[in-house]
Amino acid sequence: MTEKKRILIADDEASNTDLFASVLEQCNYNVDKAFDGEECVQKARSAKFDLILLDVNMPKLDGYEVIKELKRMPHLKHTPVIFLTGYGTSPANIESGYLLGSAEYWTKPIAVQELEARVRAILRIAEVERKLREAQEVFISMIIHDLRSPLSGIVGFAEFLDEEKDKFEPQLVEMVDAIGSSARLMLTIVTDFLEITRLEMGESNMQRVEVSLGEIIDRCISNHSTAQREKSIQVNAHVSKLPPIYVDPDRMELVFNHLLDNAIRFTPENGSISITANAGPVSVVVTVSDTGAGISDEDIPMLFDKMRIATPGSKRAGSRTGLGLPICKGIIEMHGGSLSVQSKKGKGSIFTITLPLKTA
Repeated sequence: MTEKKRILIADDEASNTDLFASVLEQCNYNVDKAFDGEECVQKARSAKFDLILLDVNMPKLDGYEVIKELKRMPHLKHTPVIFLTGYGTSPANIESGYLLGSAEYWTKPIAVQELEARVRAILRIAEVERKLREAQEVFISMIIHDLRSPLSGIVGFAEFLDEEKDKFEPQLVEMVDAIGSSARLMLTIVTDFLEITRLEMGESNMQRVEVSLGEIIDRCISNHSTAQREKSIQVNAHVSKLPPIYVDPDRMELVFNHLLDNAIRFTPENGSISITANAGPVSVVVTVSDTGAGISDEDIPMLFDKMRIATPGSKRAGSRTGLGLPICKGIIEMHGGSLSVQSKKGKGSIFTITLPLKTA
């Protein structure tokens, strides 16, 4: 039996909300109602909807403020949001709504038959798009799996040869090093591409469990010990006693590996990196700071934009693929947190992660 589509209607005029709900329930939809912007955001956080009808003028938060919050929620990334207005609106406001992610603007009052037809059409399009995303993810996952297996084998053999390279001629040692570094880079590219694709599709596949964030940080520092030694960079960790936190450990390790890789590459020899982690009443705050080259003011807004920092010739990429920082931001936001940066050219950078303390 096909599951009923779920629709959220947010309008401060009860007569409108009740009328829309009555019509849509007769069309066999599950309907929930909100009567101001804050209530809409709260309900959207705790449930997945197939369509949201959103009044523009509401108390507490207006429609534009609400849609900004909705589009930050990974589970609603692809949910169509329709703006409702009873007063008409300017072309500039309509454009702003579309830029924020609105699928359409509807002007009230809406005839019953028109409401039914428009809702059916929007949900039909959304369902086709969902199936296309699923097919795309399956295809990409298959391709990437087929690439990762042989690459992992090459990396493994390169590591074996690395252990024996004191028996080789100098020229052969260079070749072994080149094979290992190239294979590891290719494996990183493949992994990053898979991760950014899943994030873009809103498919998190996260496995949240209770973990020690301090242990994850220690493991990531250990992963980069060779790179630290090569540049004589000192990494200092100041992790206070933290409560257990519910996160996807593999995804969180990916975040800190990317941030450390980024910090080491942009910190000159004999520089330093500091990692701090402290727990507050509702969140854990982690900072990764370095004494590196820093980032110019004009480059900071582009750091988390995968379309711009991945451009060839970029001077400040989040990882060797250019996708590291967008991936980090996407993963942290999927955990309900935030990632930000403070930096000055020539004075290093500070990346700050805030993660909410939640129960499983």
